[in-house]
Amino acid sequence: MSNEGNPDVSRNDRFLRAVRGVWEHSHKDYVQWCDAQRAAVEPAVQALLEWLADAGSEGELTARYWELGDPPGEVLRPHLPAGIGPEAALTVQEECFWRRITELEADAPDA
Repeated sequence: MSNEGNPDVSRNDRFLRAVRGVWEHSHKDYVQWCDAQRAAVEPAVQALLEWLADAGSEGELTARYWELGDPPGEVLRPHLPAGIGPEAALTVQEECFWRRITELEADAPDA
């Protein structure tokens, strides 16, 4: 059942769902990339996932995603292949956030 329009759903919950939707959208784009494209960015993916590994909640992930100065991008960029554009780099970054949130969900006690 959808909580759309439900006054009991907090703004923060709606914000978290919207951010998660952005990550999911990038995940859907990322999985459409050819194998060679995904292989080329795999070192960057692994570096960012390692950086995200200690984020223990969706709130922590969201805070890192929006942190001033773009720390996730700073972790990611040195590992990206030359010539990758900013849109593709953002897709990779958001794919990593999507992977981490799905890991957290899988590890949740009620999963």
